[in-house]
Amino acid sequence: MNSQTVITIVILLLLGLLFFVAYLNSKKIPVRKKEKIFEKIELLGAQINSDEEYARRDAVIRLDNVLGKALNIRYGNESTCGDNLKLAKKLFDKKLYQQVWDAHKVRNNIVHDDENISKTQALEIYKIYKLAVKRILK
Repeated sequence: MNSQTVITIVILLLLGLLFFVAYLNSKKIPVRKKEKIFEKIELLGAQINSDEEYARRDAVIRLDNVLGKALNIRYGNESTCGDNLKLAKKLFDKKLYQQVWDAHKVRNNIVHDDENISKTQALEIYKIYKLAVKRILK
């Protein structure tokens, strides 16, 4: 091989490496976005502990919105929480995936059927959403 061929191959390999690194960096979720979402979750933790049922119901609805936002960030889309949850199946073990779906269904029942939620149930849902968001934004 002559020197021009070797130089051409090296340049092409460097360009390929540059594009690969740029691709990997484009998939990373900005730290500030993660921080904002985790701050929202922590604020909702206090609301979940409320003795007022309407506050707990509101917190569950907001937690679901945070989950939906995390999924939108992860997948770079504006799809619904439910649609993105279907895409996110591989991010969770089977048990947690079912728990997230169950929590989402409770949220739907609160919104559509005016369902009440106990403090114990609200705390459990909070833990599920918090863990799910951590896995999504990993």
